[in-house]
Parts: sequence; C-alpha cells; structure tokens
Amino acid sequence: MSLRALLFGAAFTSLAVPVLALDRFPHTDVNCDVTTVFEAPPQRAVTLSNNATEIMLALGLQEHLVGTSYMGNLEIGPEYAESYARIPVLSPLIATTEQLIEVEADFVYAGYPDGFSERWHTRDQLHDLGMTTRLATEGCNLGRFDFSNLWQELRDVAAIFGVPDRAEALIEGLQARLDAVDAALDGAEPVHVFIYNGGDAPPRAALGNTMLHSIVTRAGGAHIFGDIEMRYGTVSWENIVERDPAHIVVFYSLTEAGQVVADPRADIAGARIELLSSFPAMADVTAVREGRFHPVSSATGQPGPSSVRAVEELARLLHPERFAQ
Repeated sequence: MSLRALLFGAAFTSLAVPVLALDRFPHTDVNCDVTTVFEAPPQRAVTLSNNATEIMLALGLQEHLVGTSYMGNLEIGPEYAESYARIPVLSPLIATTEQLIEVEADFVYAGYPDGFSERWHTRDQLHDLGMTTRLATEGCNLGRFDFSNLWQELRDVAAIFGVPDRAEALIEGLQARLDAVDAALDGAEPVHVFIYNGGDAPPRAALGNTMLHSIVTRAGGAHIFGDIEMRYGTVSWENIVERDPAHIVVFYSLTEAGQVVADPRADIAGARIELLSSFPAMADVTAVREGRFHPVSSATGQPGPSSVRAVEELARLLHPERFAQ
C-alpha cells in the first residue's frame, strides 16, 4: 500500500477524529499560494519549528502530533511543557523527509520558511509523498505582521482540525493579556529599541515587517529600524549610533553556523552582548553604556502564543516604573 493511501486511510479510521468536527469538512485552506482541501482533520501531524509546536499545543491539538522538531536546546513555553514532554522529538533541527515518512506524517507545519527549503524538502516534494503542509504566514508575508495576523494564523490552524471554538477561546485569553499591558503603559513615552540579530560586518537586525517589531512596539518601544519594511536585513553601526537606542533586544535562535548549541542564551545571546559591549563604535550608545541588553529567543520572538509573554516581559524591562508593586 502506498504512503498516500496509508495516510488517507488513517485520517478516516482513527478514533481521535471528533464526530462533531466532521460537519466542518471538507475545509479549504489557502496558505502562502498553496490551496489544500482537508476532507477530515489531520491525525499524524509534525511541526518543523518551535512556534508551530506551541500553536498546536495551545490549541489543544497534542493528540494529533506524532512528532516535533527544531527546538534544539530552547525551552517550550512553561504552560506547554507537560504536553510537549509526551510528544516524540524527531530532531533538534528540522525533521528530515525520511523522519516524516517514518512516522507517516499526514500534515507538516512549519513556522518559518527554512522548514520548506530546498535543503530539507519543499512543500511540493512533501505533497508528492501524500502529506499536506502549512507555513505560518509571517514566512510568506510581504508587509507588516502584527497580533491580528497571529490571531488569524490561530484561526486557520484550528479550522484545519475542525476546532474553531478553541482558537476563539485562546485568542480571547491572549488578547486580555495584551490589553492589560496596554493599560499599564497608557501614556508612557516609547523608548528607543534596537533589535540586534548578530554579525558585525555589517550588523544584522530584525526590521519592520517582523513579529519582533510588533512585540517591541506593543511593549512600549520605538523600534529604531521599524521604518524599514523588510523582515530582516543589515544596517550600519553609524545608523545605530545616530539613532541611539536606550535598549537593545538581542534576538537569538538555537543554532550557530547551522549547529545546535548547548545553551543558546549563554552561547549565542551572551556572545552577541559581549560583542556589542566591547565594540568601540558602540561605546557611547545609551543601551551599551547602561548595559540594557534583553535576550529574546526565537521561541518567543517568532509569531506564536509565547509572543504575548515576550510583550509582557519586555514591557517590564522597558518601563519598570509602570509595573512596580
């Protein structure tokens, strides 16, 4: 029997399919120029990034997950740790095509574009193997990306699994937390923030079309390169000095030179902070002079439920006076 037949059959024979959800199918998902018709909820899903994993867990879809990947030594959000611990980790990097075949994946969900790159497997290649796919929309978005876009991502994933009410409940709770931050920051003067993404010749930065931009803005920051309508890119030391950020968000992921590191916060973020602290051109920048560095990992900086936690934590760092007990 072909893999396609196995996967198709599994979608209809599994007892995990909620009976009441079947009246919401077939469901058509239009995602990043790929249209997929789901005849029933996927039953053997695999995630290819930490934020995709958190979205699945936040929607209560852990019973549909047969594997996760690309977490390395980053930590899942604490509220999802118990569920995450029960799901097989296929790889600390992106799960390979062979690993997806081995677990008979019928749905592969990536949080950002490298999950479907030529290096690993394209969406078309996985489709040819009978697997359906989804790419979180920041990965194909050409404009601004904010929490309204994240809410739509949650709704779209919930619809694929026939549980739209779960998305609405989740969004209501996350929105309430953002509203609480908004209330605490009401009237606060935004402080200048640089989002550093490594490098020195030239330095790399997260720019205006990322979730990080929205996180910083919502946390009461004025993103110094938020006017550049790209996701990521290079800037100049001279422009950073000229815009004089009062705080620097140090963005980091789980790998350095393509390899998983033992302690990303210490080994990657720490090294970036050391570079900024010792770089002569940055000596007079307010954030460097006053040691205001704030590490943010890809587990919270990429669009997902933990993006709200990133806003809460960063708001307290940028405006401690608004959160004093």
